[in-house]
Amino acid sequence: IFAASTLFSLVTVLLSCRKPGKMAARVSPIEAVRYTEGGNLKRKAKRRAKGVSLFSMAWANLGRSRGKTAVTVLSLSLAVVLLTVTVTFTQGFDMDKYVSNFTASDFIVADAGQFQTGGDAYNDEMDVTEDVIAAIDAQGGITGGGLVYGDTSAALEFVTEEYYRSVWSRWNTPEQLDSMVHFKDRNEEGLLADRIQLSGMSDFALDHLTVLEGDLSKLYEDGGRYVAAVYSDDDYGNPELDSHWARLGDIVTVRYVEETEYVDPDTGIAYASPEDVPASANYVAQPVKYRDVEYEVAALVAVPISLSYRYYGADEFILNDQTFMQDSGTDSVMYYAFDTTDEANGAMEKFLADYTENVNPQFDYESKALYASEFEGMRSMFQLCGGALSFIVGLVGVLNFFNAILTGIIARKREFAVLQSIGMAGKQLKTMLVYEGLLYALGAAGISLVLTLIFGPVAFKAVGSMFWFFTYRLTLTPFLIVAPVFALLGVLVPLAVYRSVSKATIVERLREVD
Repeated sequence: IFAASTLFSLVTVLLSCRKPGKMAARVSPIEAVRYTEGGNLKRKAKRRAKGVSLFSMAWANLGRSRGKTAVTVLSLSLAVVLLTVTVTFTQGFDMDKYVSNFTASDFIVADAGQFQTGGDAYNDEMDVTEDVIAAIDAQGGITGGGLVYGDTSAALEFVTEEYYRSVWSRWNTPEQLDSMVHFKDRNEEGLLADRIQLSGMSDFALDHLTVLEGDLSKLYEDGGRYVAAVYSDDDYGNPELDSHWARLGDIVTVRYVEETEYVDPDTGIAYASPEDVPASANYVAQPVKYRDVEYEVAALVAVPISLSYRYYGADEFILNDQTFMQDSGTDSVMYYAFDTTDEANGAMEKFLADYTENVNPQFDYESKALYASEFEGMRSMFQLCGGALSFIVGLVGVLNFFNAILTGIIARKREFAVLQSIGMAGKQLKTMLVYEGLLYALGAAGISLVLTLIFGPVAFKAVGSMFWFFTYRLTLTPFLIVAPVFALLGVLVPLAVYRSVSKATIVERLREVD
């Protein structure tokens, strides 16, 4: 950033000096010493009914070189705007939104593969065993917790061909879809059998679901034949209503497959396992022993990603944990989620970090503290980049301001000498220069404030569409901090420059340019 900014500033200065340098080279030395800034501008004289004040003189002086004044004011304004944007941007990052999107409880423990993107699908070898849960509970400080059971048995649902095609057309060509539909089993109503994801949740986990429609109370009853249909949602929490076919009150038939054979569709030969199928042959899995169980859809819900399977491709339903284990015949724990007291939180974090790293590395964990640390790291990165950019632009703006004041005073030395020779006091001259500096500085602050108020909501609305955890909050803190600094520069810089120029006497300054 600094190297690029330096190169940009160098190129800008060289380009801006090239033409003025050629013009100045064509001016004779005699003409050059007679030049005063703005002296070559032809303006029509205007009658003024009112007297001339120091402020009006300062205002008029800024108009002598409008281009330089505009560049100076805008460069200072840009620094304030960038600083305000950086602060507003980073302060708009909502930690609660970010953390809650990734974790539902203080801690979640699972097989390490469950936390890996693109890892294997959940299976019975990824079970969170009782000894792991016991070791965690022994640490104490747990205020509440629960289990999420994952399905390790084969289960199917029945859907219409139209819905099946709409789902699988995302990953398959029309020809592949035709083949898939052809070899799918159908029930008596002609519905296609498709794979399904089931999970059983204890009361603690059910409490963290977002209910879109219906009532979850029936799922708290052990043995009840009720399910919650899981709908996808976007990063902003808006449900995608076309992500599932089930509606409130629908009857869902789940086929629990106990025995499967693998049939070569070309020869009709059945094999006991996929390993038995010849390498050159295709096969279709067909259930030969199964149980059909009917459930009523009691609620439509969205599941926190931390408690879901964390991969997609099949419709998902949630059951009561006891009902799930009874009907599916599986009791593999996919997640152990729990909360702790504030006092025990740090100790539990250290224990899990050591346990999953050294004692039992098959398992891993997620925590709110980990995601909060990740969030702060990301926010610090934006603060560093934005702060560095604001500093560079601000430095360029201050240098432009200093250059404008310096060149303006040097170019008008003879003019100031004339004014003092006809009676203007040194204090009045200083006051006029201070007014000029304040007009530069406060003008830049005013423009930056207007730009922030007008374009801030529009710009950050676009930012909110890119960062789902961003919440726009107007802040004027940078403006309130920078405005007094600019005002101080507007006072001190002109006084400092004039002090160095005024060391020569009035007569010496008049002779210097004659």
